[in-house]
Amino acid sequence: MDSLDHMLTDPLELGPCGDGHGTRIMEDCLLGDTRVSLPEDLLEDPEIFFDVVSLSTWQEVLSDSQREHLQQFLPHFPEDTIEQQNQLILALFSGENFRFGNPLHIAQKLFRGV
Repeated sequence: MDSLDHMLTDPLELGPCGDGHGTRIMEDCLLGDTRVSLPEDLLEDPEIFFDVVSLSTWQEVLSDSQREHLQQFLPHFPEDTIEQQNQLILALFSGENFRFGNPLHIAQKLFRGV
């Protein structure tokens, strides 16, 4: 996860919250062998989750090296791997069903404990 290490280890800038105390409730998550603390709202509020985990984030926020790193976890195809992976990414972020549901929607439900 070299290209994403700074995203997982840099402290989040916590600004004021709705409760006026300036702190957020964080939840520890295990991503592979790395434990990260993520804001509870990100994990439990579908609107926030899908605003962050979105095609626009993929295209406009992540660097080329971060996208390349993440693409190594996608299936590899015998021909036109890059084009087929791009189609897969579009399908993933557009909410398409992958046999048993959309992996992003399933992950978000698991985060909420539904």
